[in-house]
Amino acid sequence: MFVVPIAMAQVWLFSALALVFFGFLIRVMARRQSEAGGRHATSSRLGIIVQGLGMAFVVPGAIRPALAWSSLAAIAACLAILLLMSGAIALFASSSTALGKNWSFQARTRSDHELIRSGPYAYVRHPIYLGMLLFMLAWAVALGHWANLVVAMPLFVIGTKMRTAAEDRLLEASFGQDFIAYRKSVPALFPRLKH
Repeated sequence: MFVVPIAMAQVWLFSALALVFFGFLIRVMARRQSEAGGRHATSSRLGIIVQGLGMAFVVPGAIRPALAWSSLAAIAACLAILLLMSGAIALFASSSTALGKNWSFQARTRSDHELIRSGPYAYVRHPIYLGMLLFMLAWAVALGHWANLVVAMPLFVIGTKMRTAAEDRLLEASFGQDFIAYRKSVPALFPRLKH
């Protein structure tokens, strides 16, 4: 398997930033409230599994720590990791804050669910999945496993498509024309470039 040489600084930087990311995830999970009413989309569970497999496919392979931390390639990789992980952390933190009590692993709506259109939801309908994509790319850079993205990326995209479709169906069932108008004006995953 093709492995790009790395500096161990890449792995350390990614690991430190991953701890920050997971710290936000733990905080959100600890604040989560149970809900008796609402609707669930059990089909999103399969999407979670496929996304997870995609992310896991970044890991297999040797790690070749052959670069000095001060080499141009290592510095460029560390900058890429810093940018990608900063984006992932910012998207997750701001999205979960905007969602508040609406946040959940599995696609579901609450009986008192609100259609969130502020914060990152003003630019994309599913910003947490964009954050997860940035996390996965940073992981590939950190380990030097770019070639693994050939398998990881399609799996992640398929799982994300499954989850976004399930969530969009639930939101349309709950909010009708309001959600349809929101879906028409705001892209699913990647923000539009304004001219």
